[in-house]
Amino acid sequence: MQIGLIGAENSHTLQFCNSFNRDNISPGNRITHVFGDDSAEAAANLAATYGLTICDTESSLLAACDAVIITYRCGHLHHAPAMRALAAGKFVFNDKPFAVTPAEAEEITAYAAAHNPRLTGGSILKSMPELAAVKANLHAGDTVVISYGADPASPYDGFWFYGIHSVEICLTLFGADYKSVSAMHDQGAVIATVAYADRQCVIVTRPDIYDLRIAVTGRGHSEFLDFPNIRPETSAAEFARMLETGTPPHDFTHLTAATRLTGEIIAQAGL
Repeated sequence: MQIGLIGAENSHTLQFCNSFNRDNISPGNRITHVFGDDSAEAAANLAATYGLTICDTESSLLAACDAVIITYRCGHLHHAPAMRALAAGKFVFNDKPFAVTPAEAEEITAYAAAHNPRLTGGSILKSMPELAAVKANLHAGDTVVISYGADPASPYDGFWFYGIHSVEICLTLFGADYKSVSAMHDQGAVIATVAYADRQCVIVTRPDIYDLRIAVTGRGHSEFLDFPNIRPETSAAEFARMLETGTPPHDFTHLTAATRLTGEIIAQAGL
């Protein structure tokens, strides 16, 4: 299959190109085209490095490709191309943040469920294999603290750009059935408490946190985990499996819940 990049500025484009074109992780599936209306320079660099064809319009890319990867840094730019690509019958990877309003996330996933389920995306961090062991060892009464970077003043839709990572980890560990959310912010730091029926998750973000850390505390036990080497190729591997099998790797409810919870944190923190 021929894969097209919609958006060129994001560093994730390099990770996808390295995985598919350099490392050949999915023989027969290669990134061949790029539509870089967010950065003509980045599009030209990708084309020169990986032998891609630059498309002048999104529609010409859709006509040339079987699958698309939407990589705009600003999540508010994701909805329209995702809907057009799904309607055209393409395989779609919609990068993080998947959407920046619950209504947009619901519309994308509802259309996919009804017409073209070959959709995935969001944060790569939800797929870290280490999270399975953390989840398996959680007990009633536990508190999990997720500490990672996010900048409420980011030019790329503020907290959405990186805050979504911690939110998707929270939902991966605990699920979407949270009961309440409270949040505050001060001098760039955002602290959110997501309460479940018998446990809670505390999300702590600051612009100057660079390494992901997760702490689990409860009755008679505690665990502190560092994640210094996050593997960005995880997203490419998941997309490759969907190209090969036609089966999305994640339930769509996770993507909609992540958008809803992030929006609630932003509202509660007054961002």
